[in-house]
Amino acid sequence: MWIIEVGALGVAMLAGGVLLGLLLRNLLRPETGFWPAANPRQKTIALILFRTYCAAMVVEAVLMLWLYGSGSWPQYVIGLPIMGGAYAMSLWAYKRLGKENTYFAAGGLVTGGVYAYSRNPGYVASLAAAFGLAVVAGSWTVLTLAAGLFGIYFLFALNEERWLKRGYGRDFVRYMRRTPRFLDHRSLARAREDLAALL
Repeated sequence: MWIIEVGALGVAMLAGGVLLGLLLRNLLRPETGFWPAANPRQKTIALILFRTYCAAMVVEAVLMLWLYGSGSWPQYVIGLPIMGGAYAMSLWAYKRLGKENTYFAAGGLVTGGVYAYSRNPGYVASLAAAFGLAVVAGSWTVLTLAAGLFGIYFLFALNEERWLKRGYGRDFVRYMRRTPRFLDHRSLARAREDLAALL
């Protein structure tokens, strides 16, 4: 069974390494047009590599639980709510953005709702879910893969920002100045203000 575990880890490292390399290359040489994808073939390659990495991370977590036992109840009490909340936030973020904008249509710059707290709330939610998965699995390996996911999202975001600046100009630059790429103190301050307005 350890062969499957090593295999899943190898697949994750290969897919993640290739994707990170292509994203970094695109960042340094934007004319490659890899991300945001300039053509359907490049988009397909990026999504296959990304989904392979994520699937291998989930397989690794399941194998850890299967091979080394189901762990203790605190893992589930902490990890499962994080995963559930992150999934709900991810759905909310993508619904707010819209299907077309999710895949790089220029359907308008979305800055309200959850996008007032973070320019990439879907990425934040996915990272939280990966952290929750690592807690449930009780695995440093899965936590390391979650850190790798952050690297992938960071390069996705940097490449997307250049595309958004080109498409939305000053509006996007103003949005960048007031809203963090992921989360920071401004996100918490805005959440406190919104909560106070509701009460």
